Amino acid sequence: MQNLKQIRYQAIMRHLLFWLAYVLYQSVNNGWEDKDVFSFKLDPQLLTGVPTCMLVTYVNLYLLMPLFYYPQKYFKYAVGLLLLILFGGLIQRFFAYAIWVPWDKIHEPAMFKMEKTTFWIPVRIFKNAANNTPVMAIAMIAKLMRNAFEQEKHLREMEQEKFTAEMGLLKAQINPHFFFNTLNSLYALTLKGSEQASKVVLRLSDLMHYMLYEASENKVLLQDEIKHLESYIGIEQMRFADRLELSFQYSGDIAGKMIAPLLLLPFVENAFKHGLAEHNGYITINLKVTGSRLFFKVENSYEPNTTATSTGLGLKNVKRRLELTYPGNYTLLINKFNEIFEADLKLDL
Repeated sequence: MQNLKQIRYQAIMRHLLFWLAYVLYQSVNNGWEDKDVFSFKLDPQLLTGVPTCMLVTYVNLYLLMPLFYYPQKYFKYAVGLLLLILFGGLIQRFFAYAIWVPWDKIHEPAMFKMEKTTFWIPVRIFKNAANNTPVMAIAMIAKLMRNAFEQEKHLREMEQEKFTAEMGLLKAQINPHFFFNTLNSLYALTLKGSEQASKVVLRLSDLMHYMLYEASENKVLLQDEIKHLESYIGIEQMRFADRLELSFQYSGDIAGKMIAPLLLLPFVENAFKHGLAEHNGYITINLKVTGSRLFFKVENSYEPNTTATSTGLGLKNVKRRLELTYPGNYTLLINKFNEIFEADLKLDL
């Protein structure tokens, strides 16, 4: 509520300053009287001239423009604007005839003797109309510029809301996908009666804590992401220890580097899911940081004839997250050759 009041207050102040500047301009302009001497003269006719100018200006801004200009009915708008300008000139001539001519008769007799006392003087009417036109044009341009600024701001806010919503959805998809695979691993160990099951539960608890309380941020420390990967790999190693050859190495200056959370996990998940689905195999994971650039490569064996060669939800998800979070700052290559599946990611952190 306070913000709304503040916005209204700022709008009122803008309008007051605009008309104050107009009054000052007219006063100085009248004082010069085509002489090279600066003077200030507050003309009494401003008491009717300013309200008339305000009337035609606001009718244009808040009636003609919404009715015709914004809907792109330009011909109707041009006709309406022309009539409005002439109407403003007529009103000012009426005030001059009804108020200021009698005023001059009493207070400015010399000027009154030179003044035409008839109402219908086309030149005066068109002159009054022309005097209002620059003010209307300036106000209109200011309004259009402000509208453009507000529209651009609104579009940016909509894009940000869309980005936030889509990122939230993608993260929400990661968690069930990850836990589904992890619970499968835990289930396999419990069926075997393995003593490793309790260790898996402990690691899974750590991963859940990471996902719930840390991975909700837009960026996390790369060190934490690597630790998270190690926990996940540890769980899968317990499950596939009898038929897995695994290598996970990382190097470079990772301290203080930030990365979108859970961005690297789908590549590792995919390697375990499709590289060891029905046979023995190997997985090689290499992570290297050079300056502010991350090199991440996951390679795993696979059998082309098995049913588990699809990249699945995980990689489709991470591709979309890369497009949203690192547009133009990454390259991702997915290759299959000689019964090897390879994901190669280069990313500017």
